[in-house]
Amino acid sequence: MRTSKRNRILLATAVFAAINLALGLVLDCPLLSAGGAVGAAYGLLRLAEGRRPATACGPAACSTPVAEEPRQSPQVIARRPATPGDPAALVETMLAQGRYALLLRPQIAGSLREHHFRRALQDLAEATALVPEGEVLLGQIDESLNSGDLDAGEAAASQLRAVRVEPLFLDRYPVTNGQFYEFVAAGGYQDAALWDASILPAVLGFVDQTGQPGPHSWSGGCYDAAKKDHPVVGVSWYEAAAYARWVGKRLPTDAEWVKAGSWPVSLAVTTRSQRRYPWGDTMDRGRANLWGSGPKGTVPVTAFAEGVSVGGVYQLIGNVWEWMRGGFPLIDASEGEWIFETPMKSIRGGAFDTYFDSQTTCQFQSGEAAIARKHNIGFRCAVGVCDLLLAQSAAECASATPVETDLPEEVPA
Repeated sequence: MRTSKRNRILLATAVFAAINLALGLVLDCPLLSAGGAVGAAYGLLRLAEGRRPATACGPAACSTPVAEEPRQSPQVIARRPATPGDPAALVETMLAQGRYALLLRPQIAGSLREHHFRRALQDLAEATALVPEGEVLLGQIDESLNSGDLDAGEAAASQLRAVRVEPLFLDRYPVTNGQFYEFVAAGGYQDAALWDASILPAVLGFVDQTGQPGPHSWSGGCYDAAKKDHPVVGVSWYEAAAYARWVGKRLPTDAEWVKAGSWPVSLAVTTRSQRRYPWGDTMDRGRANLWGSGPKGTVPVTAFAEGVSVGGVYQLIGNVWEWMRGGFPLIDASEGEWIFETPMKSIRGGAFDTYFDSQTTCQFQSGEAAIARKHNIGFRCAVGVCDLLLAQSAAECASATPVETDLPEEVPA
């Protein structure tokens, strides 16, 4: 608010000075003209200073905004670019930025030093959970589930779809403010290769409360220091997808996300077990940050550990809705057929302000405009096991999971 008031005052000063300059020229008064020119230049320069790029944010560069903003700004510094021609320094920078998945791509991993490769593997193991391959049922499954079990007849009656999921690594936690800042500070909003070509004209409008590139909820190009470990919100689907590309991942599909939460198991040829919630089949608001069970806002991504999934994924239910890779299906009432509205994207999981229990199951799906930047929508990333190189040597490769050599289209070369 103070920054907006300051900008209005400076703008008014510049306009008033410009009027004096014009009057001085008309009245042939050099003194009035000079004073107007100086005032206009001062106002415009001060306005320009207020729109410095977020990549300069840090203790020194952000000293003025910190003094003017009523909330606390993080003590963060944009990482210096690695020295050209120094691959080791570049790898260290990428590891510090959380881009281990990009380093494990086959095109890069084979040329890494062994200790860098091991560190990338360690980061992968700590930050992600393995979701095994198998089938998962999608659709209006909640009414059909009976203590988690579902037979073939019930599945057919509910018109459920069985979708095959290949093995993948899914982030254990939603992407945090601190992690997303690395993307902003590295110039992610200025890197056209990370964005869908169709949305490039709109990227200039993806700014924070003070006009800096970044999530809508930020201010002065920075997040609130108290929320470094909270999930980043106020980002559109396009911003989430650009970040995922930057770190070498992608957004999860609906089937992948549901499989990670519901953890389906084939009990027999005609019977399946599929959980309604990551922790079981009974609703327990004490296990998730939902309406009535949390502080009416986001919490750190490591909170509510009691609600962790079987595979070790946190907060699939509650805290923030999560962007999915695919679109949200809509029903054409006149034809009764499924249609897909491209700008609408699927979201799942519920948020801190979700009230109805029916919206907090692993199977529930909602949708939002892809360009929306809501206070309760965040995201997490995924990457296929076959898209990473998990062993460097021939001996290691003999026991490692086979990998493909092609990058998915989501990740730029």
